[in-house]
Amino acid sequence: MAGSSHSEGAHFGPRHYVLVWVALMVLTAVTVAVWKMQMPYAMRVTVALSVAIAKATLVMLVFMHLWEHGGASRLVVATSGLFVVLLIGLTLADNATRFPYANPPYSAPAEGLPFESDRPPANVPPPPMRAVPEPGYKGH
Repeated sequence: MAGSSHSEGAHFGPRHYVLVWVALMVLTAVTVAVWKMQMPYAMRVTVALSVAIAKATLVMLVFMHLWEHGGASRLVVATSGLFVVLLIGLTLADNATRFPYANPPYSAPAEGLPFESDRPPANVPPPPMRAVPEPGYKGH
């Protein structure tokens, strides 16, 4: 069609797609290697998330053709990324400031809180409830 609005600029050829695929495979191997290394858990998670962000960026730029297109397409992706960061960040901030009883039973307790010593162990069943009124109770 002669009146197409699609720009016929420089498209990636098969060579570029193969190179990106190789880069994605290398980054996947890096993720697996880092996860099996003896390093602190937080460091492994940080490196794994950094590699995941790099892989997602490669996929968006090449396979979603954001490298070739600009303007509104990039703005939509950037805005979506901002909202994902906000939603995850606000959720983590909310969870970090909660009273320990509101968190799941197997989550790591917050350190140094005054009520941390009053927290019951997670594997102890709750005490039984009384089904009969206490002696001397006069109902209304």
